[in-house]
Amino acid sequence: MRRFLLLGLCAAPLAVQADASDLMAITNPAVDNPRPTLRVAATGFAADDFVPAHRIADTWRNEPDPRPGRNLAVGFARLEASQSWNNWTLGAYKRVDAFGEGNRDTVRVYYEQQSNPDALLAQPGTRHLNYHFRGFSADGLRLAWSQPADAGPLRFGAALNLLKAGFLRVEHVTGSAVSAGGVATVNGRRELMYTGLDYTDPARADLNDFAPLARQSTSEGWGYALDLGMQWAPRDNLRVRAAVNDLFGRLSWQNVPQMVQNFNDASWPLQFNAPAAQAKITGTNSYRDYTLQLKPKAAIAAEWALADWTFGASAAAIRGLILPEASVAWGRADSGRLALSYEPRFKSVGAALHYGPFFAGLRADRSNLNDARAIGASAGLALRF
Repeated sequence: MRRFLLLGLCAAPLAVQADASDLMAITNPAVDNPRPTLRVAATGFAADDFVPAHRIADTWRNEPDPRPGRNLAVGFARLEASQSWNNWTLGAYKRVDAFGEGNRDTVRVYYEQQSNPDALLAQPGTRHLNYHFRGFSADGLRLAWSQPADAGPLRFGAALNLLKAGFLRVEHVTGSAVSAGGVATVNGRRELMYTGLDYTDPARADLNDFAPLARQSTSEGWGYALDLGMQWAPRDNLRVRAAVNDLFGRLSWQNVPQMVQNFNDASWPLQFNAPAAQAKITGTNSYRDYTLQLKPKAAIAAEWALADWTFGASAAAIRGLILPEASVAWGRADSGRLALSYEPRFKSVGAALHYGPFFAGLRADRSNLNDARAIGASAGLALRF
């Protein structure tokens, strides 16, 4: 039976796949095509549990609806151009990875102090704060090798990545907010390390300004990572793939702005308290060198082909988050191939089309993209020589 071409970005060399590896921008070096092929492709996925995805970095217009327990906000994107020949592939790419998690109380307090502070003051009670975020970007060069197609039904591949660091944001918030008598009091700690912090002269600084005694320049360093992949075809119509990205990966920065704030019975939000109230906020503003240990992300997929139909199941995972996905595809790449998929964690539905050398896909958890909490897209071109 002819080789099945999935609709997706990161696995099959000439197709857009309905595969969970797209959700985390995971590549599999074991499936690179031995024929000379030029590829330009992009994929991105962003999702969260409480507000429209495109508004998460802006002021939230509507009250969030967080889920009980762990609330997530994640984003993965990759833009790559590569050339393969024989069993080698050389590529250059840009990647962005972001992973944030917090409890329901943290989501609600963030919204209330930002957009509706009266609600925070009017509802007596204790809200526990627990929030962690890590995001970065990097430019990369990738050299990949895969076993030849005649190596047998089981093939392996590996890729070495040289990385140049871009932006970095690492943030942790822990503590509690207690509302009583029309005053909200915070006890806790916030640590923010962010290359985008702007320097403010200490003489003109406010409590939330980054104001170290002397200004320094941030320098983005270098890093590396290893990718491994496997592809197994026990029968002509059955294929299994697995990949792990960012093994032993690390990135470094020099002189990253860092702000640490300790809230000790601090009245908050300040502008709605009595004029005599004083904030008890201490902390430090400084620069530090930082090495980020990349968290490995993994994907596994299986697909079974029957005539022009193909059925697939896959999952991608990182830091305790597992995104499963089921898919079905119909048609042929040369005359048009359509794939539909569904991932249940954020309840998003994907549709992808492959026609000749072109492929594109879109996914969302609802038809109105302005309200979507999960949204993703992929597109690209693959030319064989």
